[in-house]
Amino acid sequence: MELRHLRYFAAVARTLSFREASEDLHLSTPALSKQIKDLEEELGVRLMERNTSGVRLTNAGTVFLAEARDILARAKRATELAREAAKGHRGRLSIGNIGPITANLIATRLATFCSRYPDIEIDLIDMDVASQISALERGEIHVGFIAAAAVAQLPRDVIHVPLLTTPLFTALGSDHRLAALTTIPLAELAKERLLCVGSGKQSLHRVYIRNLLEGRGLKAQTLIDVKGFESLLAMIAGGQGVSLLAGRTGLTRIDNVVIRPLKETGTDVEIAISAVWRENERASLAHSFIEELQETAPIAKKARTRTQRSAA
Repeated sequence: MELRHLRYFAAVARTLSFREASEDLHLSTPALSKQIKDLEEELGVRLMERNTSGVRLTNAGTVFLAEARDILARAKRATELAREAAKGHRGRLSIGNIGPITANLIATRLATFCSRYPDIEIDLIDMDVASQISALERGEIHVGFIAAAAVAQLPRDVIHVPLLTTPLFTALGSDHRLAALTTIPLAELAKERLLCVGSGKQSLHRVYIRNLLEGRGLKAQTLIDVKGFESLLAMIAGGQGVSLLAGRTGLTRIDNVVIRPLKETGTDVEIAISAVWRENERASLAHSFIEELQETAPIAKKARTRTQRSAA
C-alpha cells in the first residue's frame, strides 16, 4: 500500500464518482478503478459498492476513509515540516559557547531569533575551542565560535565568518595583590599562576597565552589547565590563580572576581572571534542563526562575505 492508493481512495470517496475523481487526479477512469481494486485486494475487504447510479462506501470503507484522511494529513504536515527544516526555520539547533565573549553576543540576538523562528529549539553548550572543532566534525553542534588563531585547524568543510574583535583583560580574585591596580602589566601576570581552559596540547587558551607572553619577550612561570570555564572562574574567585580572558561585560557580576584591562595595547592583546558551521549546514538552521548574529556583530556588519579556510 502506498500513499497514492490512499489519495485515490479519498478522492473517489469525496466525489462518489470514479469519473469525477479521475478528472481531479488527472488519471484515466479505468486506471483509477484498477488502483482501488488493488487496494481492496491488499486489504482483503470491499471498500466501495459500485452500481449504475454511482458509488457508495461500505462500512469498512467509511472506517478506512477516516484513517486514510488522517494519514494523508500527517504526510502533508511531515512534508511541510521537512521543507521548513531544510530552510532553517524548524528543528533543534546546538550552539557551542566559549564563555562570556560569545554568551553576550548570543544573548543580544537569541530572543529576536527565537521570536522570528519559534519552532527552533536551542541548545547552548559550554565547551572550549578544541572541543567545538571536534564537536562540529562529529555533528554534535551546528554552530561554534572560535578565535581567529584556530581557523587554520578547521576541517575543509567548515565555513567561518568573522563576527567581532574584543580586547583581552585580566580576571583575578578580589583579594589578589594586583586587584588594586587600574591596569595590569603582562610582566606581572607572567609571575602568576595563569589558568587556562582546556587540557595540555589541546588547550588553545594555553597556547594563546604562552605565545602572547613570548611575543612580548616574557615567559609564563606557571600555566595551569582547568577543565571548564565555570571551574576556571571558581578557581580565580578562590585565589588559585588568574587568567587572560575576553568578553569583559559577561563577568562584571561574578562574586569575588574582578576584571582589569591590560596595560599593554595592540592587536596581539585582542581576540578576533569567528562563527563556524559545517558546509552541509549552510542552508539550514546554522545559517539562519548566523544571519541573525550578523545583524549586530561589529565585524560582520562590515564584511558579510563567508570565508572558507584555504586549501593550503
